[in-house]
Formats: sequence, structure tokens, C-alpha cells
Amino acid sequence: MTPRRFGPLAQLAVGGVLLLAFWALLVWVSARPALKALIDLTPQQVNSIDPASEDLLQELRGRKADIEFHLFYPPYAGAATDDWKRQEFRIRDRLRELTRLLLVRYQFLGGESVKIVAHDFYADTQRTREDAQAFGYTDAESDVLVVAVRLPGRERRFRKLSLPLDLGQIERPNQGAAPLARGSLPVLKKFVGEEQISSALKGLLVEGTPVAYLLRDFSPLLSLGEVAHGYSGFVAALAKSGFEVRDWRTSQQAGVPDDAALVIVLEPTADFPERTAQALFDYLRRGGRLLLNHAWSPLPDGNGDGGRLGELLGFELSRQPVFHLIRETTGRTAGRGLDGDPAVAKLQMFVNPLHPTTRRLAQSGRPLELATARAVRERPGAPAQVRREALLRTGDQGWLAVTGSDGYPSFRAPGSALQSFDVAMACEIDVAPDAVRPNGPKTGQAVVVGGVFCNNAGMALFGDFALNVCNWMAERKALMDLKAPGYEAKYLTLQPQQLARIGWFVVWGVPGAFLLVGVLVFLRRRQ
Repeated sequence: MTPRRFGPLAQLAVGGVLLLAFWALLVWVSARPALKALIDLTPQQVNSIDPASEDLLQELRGRKADIEFHLFYPPYAGAATDDWKRQEFRIRDRLRELTRLLLVRYQFLGGESVKIVAHDFYADTQRTREDAQAFGYTDAESDVLVVAVRLPGRERRFRKLSLPLDLGQIERPNQGAAPLARGSLPVLKKFVGEEQISSALKGLLVEGTPVAYLLRDFSPLLSLGEVAHGYSGFVAALAKSGFEVRDWRTSQQAGVPDDAALVIVLEPTADFPERTAQALFDYLRRGGRLLLNHAWSPLPDGNGDGGRLGELLGFELSRQPVFHLIRETTGRTAGRGLDGDPAVAKLQMFVNPLHPTTRRLAQSGRPLELATARAVRERPGAPAQVRREALLRTGDQGWLAVTGSDGYPSFRAPGSALQSFDVAMACEIDVAPDAVRPNGPKTGQAVVVGGVFCNNAGMALFGDFALNVCNWMAERKALMDLKAPGYEAKYLTLQPQQLARIGWFVVWGVPGAFLLVGVLVFLRRRQ
């Protein structure tokens, strides 16, 4: 072959090598963590996680934390002999698959700091036995996910999560019903893996168990039972977040207990006497934390204005409940709203976008609703040493209800002008000089909320605000801003045939196109 004929072939070879090198470089660049994008193609986008979880994983990655997810999935015992058992197996399989897919997302976001260990009970019995002993796992616990975190210079901490009990909300009708009718089988209603796993990760970052004291002496209507107006769900959520909840009786101990990280008062119907108000104020001056959750009460003289504690902190409560017109978008009342309906007592809140307790709620656009609310405002002559900041506000079509002769407020709006009302306030006061401790709190903090929102009826929807307040007060910032379901992920929907075509194009189409272009160039040059 003459050098003249060898030249085009050499150019073709060099060009092909360069094109393939360019393609390889493009694939390599697209695989870099900073440029990668994971698209959720699952039904209902169950693996698209909240920005709060993404921020948490980025924070752990920046702190050089080692995160391990250990999956203990024991083999099924026996075979399914009836419809109930077969449905249970299907639910277990579904929970296992959803958990695995969700952990892939966590690993993608956490990068090299996240490790997933799926224990094989047959092929790797020694490793499985060692890790089971380290985490206290037994076969009786069935399907378990262990979340373990080790920060630099600290011991590994872990938490066990049961797939059927913690990660899945399963509705189980009466198993003894015979014959099994349609609708009597267990059903997986919701997968809450992200909420539980992110909460576990955040909980592992926090040391210690803060004590929250519940003051009930002034709340005769308060119930800790499982009824709709009770607060058993709130107390259980506090315990799950790592708080120890105790009772404080002023009849037994006048002052706030020394080990109190937080004092909670729910729906008081009387102003605090001078001694209790002064004890709470002194506690705040020592760097204490206080959550006051007032609400309108139908009891005579059950709606004080805040009393002596209100004077010391500079706030006062309205004695009447705050109502707001029901939004109407059509008809003759469009733009103004409707009244005369009990629904005017349910207030949709505008939240402070800057305060730590409400910032995530504002960013996510999640709704927050208060019922039987009272206005919380600055008291005339409020002390200047206490800093006050509004947290929640109604719309501009609210009013203070007028109470009728029967003691209950009217749902009709008055003829006077409507306005907006603040219904929650944060108060902050500097710690007294004689109470300053090294590494101790520099301010005392109180949050006054003038409406019901975290009882059993509202806890599932609006309880994040209450937990954010408690975690902020206990200086457990790592536990704030949990999952916000309002987030909508961007995703693409592709059919299996489309995925197969894309794979064929990437593997064969692009290199084939390079080869075809090279041949055409070669033939063209020969002519």
C-alpha cells in the first residue's frame, strides 16, 4: 500500500479513535457526582425525597460521617396456605422493594459516605451473625432496617426500624373473619420510609435526652387520652423524638424543676397566679424554654388575657375567639367570603418565613390550621428587655367574635371592618448576668400559640410545627424541618419499550453512527 493510500486510512482510524474518546469522555463527565441526576420512574414517585432529607445527607457528607444501612430480611417461614398469608407476603415483598429503592436514593445523595449492607442469611452467615449481635437483632423481629451513624471521633450509634411497624402503615382487618370476604385482607396504605429514616438519622446526631415538663394544674379540660381532643399523639411524638415527658405539679413543687429543658402548658383556662408566673419568668431568665398553647374555652372566666406572666413577657390574649370568612371564589360573595358557618373557626395561617420554627413550613407551602384561636398581641407598656416576634397570622378578613347570651360566639361577621390577627408569638429574653453558665443558653425563649393545632385531631397534619418549636427550644436543630409532603419531584414517565430503545441507542446507535460517518468520509475522500 502506497503512503498516499495509507494516509486516508490513518486519518479515518485517528478520527474514529478521537470520536470514541470523545464519547467515553462525555460518559465519564456525566457520571461525576456534581453533574449526575437520578430520575424517579416509579409509580407515584415513591423515591423522590424531600429537600430536608437532601440537606441532611449533604450535611452528613460534609461532616465526614459514615452512614450504614443494614437490611435484615430473614427467609419466609413456611408457605402461604391462605389468602391472608399470601397477602402478608406480598406486603413484605413490597416493603422490602420500596425500602431498597429508597436507600438507593440515599446512597446516591450521600455518595461514598453511605453504605448499604443487605445481609444474606445463607451465603454469609458469619457476617450476618456478627452484625446481628452488634445491633441486637433477633429473628423474632422479622424484617428490620438498622440505621447506623459514626461521626469522626465518636462511637457508632444506631437505631432499628421495623419495616411493617415503622416504615409501612398497614391496615389489618379482623384476621379471624371467616370466610375471608373482599376487603378483609391486610392492605399497605402508605409507605413512610423517608420520614422514618430521616428522623432516625437526625435523632442519631443528637446526644442526651432532654426532659419536657407538662404543667397541667391550670388545664381542667386537658386529656392525654386517645380521643380526638386529647394529646396522646403529641406526647408520643415527643417521646419518639427523644424527649422524656414528665408532669410538674405546682402544688408539690413551686419552682420549675432544675432538670427541665422545656415546660409545656396546653389549653390553660386560667391565668397563672403570681407565684407560678414569677417562677416561669425566673426560669426563662435562667435560659429556660416555655411553650404556651392557649385556646378559646367555653367555660365562664376561662379566657384570661395572660395575667401576670403576660405582663412580664409583654403579650396579651383576646378574650374572644378569632374567626375568618370562608374563602369563596364564585358567586356574589366572590373575593369576600362566607360567614355564618362553624368553619369560620378554622383559620388558615400565614407563617413567618424567617423564624426557625416556621421557615421550613413557609418554604414548602404546607398548610397550617388553628381552631378556636385567640389573638396574641403585644401588651401596652410591654417591657423593652423582652423581644417579641409574630409567628402566625390570619388573612385580612378576620374578626373577634361576639359572644351571645348562651356564652357561645356567633359565627356571623360584624358590620365593622375586617382585619388580620396575630395568633402566635415568640418571646426572647437575655439570661440574667448571675445565671450565665459556660456553654449554657444565652437567652430564654417562650412561644405563645393562641389556638388548637396539635391535639390528636390535628397532630397528623399540623404536628410538625409543635415538634419544631420543642426541638428549637431544646436546641436540637438537627431534628427540625422534617419531611414536608408538599414537595413535588420532577420526573419523566417512560415505558419499558422506550427504555429498551434508549439503551439500544446508547450502546449500539452512537458508536455505529461514528463508524458510519467514518466510512462515508473515507469513501468521499477516495472519490
